[in-house]
Amino acid sequence: MKSRLSPISALLISFFIFFAACSDLPSKDIIRPEEIKSMRLVVYDKPTYAKLAEQWKEYYEAFPSEYAYAHWMRAADYADDSSYWKLLDKGLKKYPANPTLLYLKSLERAGSHDNTEARGYLERAASLDPGFIDPWFALIPNYMDIRDEERFNLALRRILESGVIADEVFDFNFNMISALEPNAILITNGDNDTFPGWILSRILKFRPDVTVVNRSLLNTGWYPLYVIEQGLPRFVEEKQIDSIRNYILEAVKAGKRKPSSGIFSDTLLYRITESAKTAGRPVYLSKTLFMTDEIRPLFEKGRDLGMTVLVSPSEKPYARQLQETFETWLQSFRTAGLESWRLRNSPRFDAGRYLVQGYGLHIATNLASLKTHAPQLVEPLFEWYIKYVEPVESEENRGRIAQAWCGMKDIEEISEWCRKQGINK
Repeated sequence: MKSRLSPISALLISFFIFFAACSDLPSKDIIRPEEIKSMRLVVYDKPTYAKLAEQWKEYYEAFPSEYAYAHWMRAADYADDSSYWKLLDKGLKKYPANPTLLYLKSLERAGSHDNTEARGYLERAASLDPGFIDPWFALIPNYMDIRDEERFNLALRRILESGVIADEVFDFNFNMISALEPNAILITNGDNDTFPGWILSRILKFRPDVTVVNRSLLNTGWYPLYVIEQGLPRFVEEKQIDSIRNYILEAVKAGKRKPSSGIFSDTLLYRITESAKTAGRPVYLSKTLFMTDEIRPLFEKGRDLGMTVLVSPSEKPYARQLQETFETWLQSFRTAGLESWRLRNSPRFDAGRYLVQGYGLHIATNLASLKTHAPQLVEPLFEWYIKYVEPVESEENRGRIAQAWCGMKDIEEISEWCRKQGINK
């Protein structure tokens, strides 16, 4: 006959097992933080990334894994954590086949010439995880540097086929390029206004006459020479690059120039503009460029043409250029991405949403000129803004843009809209 435990004995044993199990658990609840995505997709401020880095550190300490370590490092990178590089090396030693850690390690000397070590890390990361696209973005400048145009195009095509660039981001670049004059040189700022432009012109052959020049890469020693080889009017000689850089550094040390992250590239922008003037090519600055004291005069003296500012001389009257630009805006701009379910329901820190919010401000800064030179376009542009941009606009921008529209008091549709907004009652 089998013996049976009494209910009380069974309960005591259950409690013992429960507490024994609990003794191995962390002292507090650890919840897995959100995954850290590229800033091409999600944009937080540094304090938020610092907080996320701390959360991933705690999570890793409770549940050690290469997955947790990789996200910890990615957040620490964006947070500019002072211990980041040391921690990354430690993690890579422990998890040498982690694609994210390999990718991050490749960025240690980003922009340096003939960086075979970085290419090795990136190509290994891409081969270990074919679905991980970030290495392909970082490989592109490396392939440019070694003049490997075939692999440059291969990387662009890989990014295109991955679908990682959202429709509204592609549309934004398509629209910006479509409004430029023939043989234009377009100066861009970061990933979301540069890579799609290269894909459009090099892979999809849309406006191949436009040369997209990335401002950040102009800070390197090799990129200025590369874009000259690719057809940009010669604006600097190889032997001049170091002397210009040294001259700027000395000027900063002497207090004659303010230090900034783009001080070298911005100096070259003036040279590009001058050389393009001689060659008869128009130069545009994308309004996505972050403003510095160096380039502010270019923006202020240039012609504001919606999404870009023309900074080279033009024989065409401004009124005609303005009208042609905004006629292209109304007739040819792509808007499918602006109406996508994904974008309309995206959080405020979504990178695509952040980018397209520029449309409203770009129209608003031109409203006074449009009223003078192309008044017939004001009402259609208002309808365009209300239909495509206003639904995804931030509260802060929405108020500023509403004030601009409500200065157009002679258009009944706009006046009625302003009354509903509580403006111009």
